[in-house]
Amino acid sequence: MSDGTYDLVIENGTLVTETGLEDADLGVADGKIAAIGARGTLSGEETLDAAGKYVLPGAIDPHTHHGIYNSLESDADTESRSDLVGGVTTIGNFFRRPGAYGDIMDDYFEEAEANYRHDYFFSLGLLSFDHVAEIPRIIDELGITSFKWYMNYKYAASEKFGVDCDMLDDFGDAFIWTLAEQDVPTTLGYHSENVEITNALAGGNPYIESESDDPPGESDETYEVFLEEFPDYAETQSMVAGASLARQHDYDDSFYAVHVSAGRTADELANLQEAGYELTGETCTHYLALTAGECDDRMKVNPPVRRQADQDTLWERVADGTISCIGTDHCANRTDEKIGATIRDSKLGFPSSATMLPLILSEGVNEGRIDLERAVAITSTNTAKAWNLYPKKGTIRVGSDADLAVVDLEETKTVTPELLQSGGDYSIYEGRSVTGWPTQTIVRGEIAYEDGDVLAEPGTGTHIDRPV
Repeated sequence: MSDGTYDLVIENGTLVTETGLEDADLGVADGKIAAIGARGTLSGEETLDAAGKYVLPGAIDPHTHHGIYNSLESDADTESRSDLVGGVTTIGNFFRRPGAYGDIMDDYFEEAEANYRHDYFFSLGLLSFDHVAEIPRIIDELGITSFKWYMNYKYAASEKFGVDCDMLDDFGDAFIWTLAEQDVPTTLGYHSENVEITNALAGGNPYIESESDDPPGESDETYEVFLEEFPDYAETQSMVAGASLARQHDYDDSFYAVHVSAGRTADELANLQEAGYELTGETCTHYLALTAGECDDRMKVNPPVRRQADQDTLWERVADGTISCIGTDHCANRTDEKIGATIRDSKLGFPSSATMLPLILSEGVNEGRIDLERAVAITSTNTAKAWNLYPKKGTIRVGSDADLAVVDLEETKTVTPELLQSGGDYSIYEGRSVTGWPTQTIVRGEIAYEDGDVLAEPGTGTHIDRPV
């Protein structure tokens, strides 16, 4: 910046800050927010007129799985392109490999750095005691401070990944103890699932009457089978057990329950918080925007989309602060690899990052379930805090990265794969009218998306080393 002129000035918009709505202009210099001033008081080499629109901190999707169905190189390119359409400026990639992370991550960083169009961070899935022993090296050498414990791999890790560990509670105990011993903030993402229950229920639950409307013998071909096979209480019990173990190591303030799908899990999360547990809960947009009766093979995911009562409770818990973050569990697969001969043969996951913010605006803000400030908190600010990115990311304040989404709350678009520009060739929301979309997405001060066109080139994003 020279002579009071900023690289970019966003004028005439309403800023959504941590203290509320502010009618002000925003100046950007060297990729950071450099000034917030009264309208008409800032001058820039480039200006963006946001009249009638809201300026939000860029959305952060902390829960993606890039490099699962495709190479990381491919996903970094296509999915960051899609993210920009939906106002996402940072993603967290849950990444799991059986080898020593200190030895293998350089190659993955090289693929990522050359192809992401926005910033990103890795959260590593630990699969063995060797991985646990690596935690200090991962933090010091790789700048990665967030991890995941996959309870769904209990008893299966050795066969699935070829590791000498079945990820039992002794593994989890060592995992949490080691994280708690580190001298920098860390985060543990926890997949809540009691596999001793869900494995036993594979093929049907003999203890409860099926709620499916399908004739006997046909429910195996419908989505209902997954609600019976992955019951809500198996998620809830596991979440409580994991949180309790974390608390024994004074680590509950860094315990993050991913993809909470069940109303009773959200309610139990509230009970724990009231009892003094400092836990973070995340739900996903598919649990807030869909119910099981609407779902088919495309929506197959673990945990499954549940019933209307679950959705209603999740929205209530988002509104009251119990659930403080939104993710998507995004996987960029294509129809020909996703859909099998039967729903049991179909694969897990679907592309969805680009619809995260629009759905929260459409189904949350525009439907009166939450206000705009709460929408920003759950899609950006709280997420940045939970994953140790704040205040670099997640807020509109001087000194923070100029990651921004300029949003028209009244713009309605029909979701199509072409609109979203993902590597996936379908959307689970295809044909749905969604109101509230970014008109521009800005990454570190550069306009990366504008009115349907992705402008950022592959390689303009970078890894966020933590602690920041």
